[in-house]
Amino acid sequence: MTDRFLNLELAQARWLVVLTLLLGLILDTMMSLQDAQLLAPPMTLLFLMYWSAQFLKNTHLIAAFILGLLLDALYQTILGTHALIFITITFIMLRYRLLFRSHSVLQQALVMVFYLFVYQFLSYLLYAPILDQQQSIRFWLMPFTGLIIWPILALSLRWLTQKLYTH
Repeated sequence: MTDRFLNLELAQARWLVVLTLLLGLILDTMMSLQDAQLLAPPMTLLFLMYWSAQFLKNTHLIAAFILGLLLDALYQTILGTHALIFITITFIMLRYRLLFRSHSVLQQALVMVFYLFVYQFLSYLLYAPILDQQQSIRFWLMPFTGLIIWPILALSLRWLTQKLYTH
């Protein structure tokens, strides 16, 4: 990352953050309508993790709570369960975000696999889904699709932020 991007404040990129989180909700809505829901990672969580790592002066816990409630409404799950999962994962990210930012994008993708495994494990505990053999394999392989998606997402958002906010 460049030094200019490191000095960017949330207030400067607020609309970009809001629009990308909204895009994440839209993508999650589209995935919930498809059969790919078990294999696709929650894009809202990926966008939230990216922005949580970028802005050091903000915690994003309120955003995690609100986005979790919106996903609970979207997936028609018990209200607050996604919020609990999102806050837990965001808290872990906040504890290690300086270390996370120091890694290359590929190393960050490996760390994101861990975060997505935490998401899947907590989802499995809270929702106790009934899965057949094929669905179970796709359910537990979801973090590895995040491994593929993270570098594309992180590099795209980095490029977009630098393009819009550094002159």
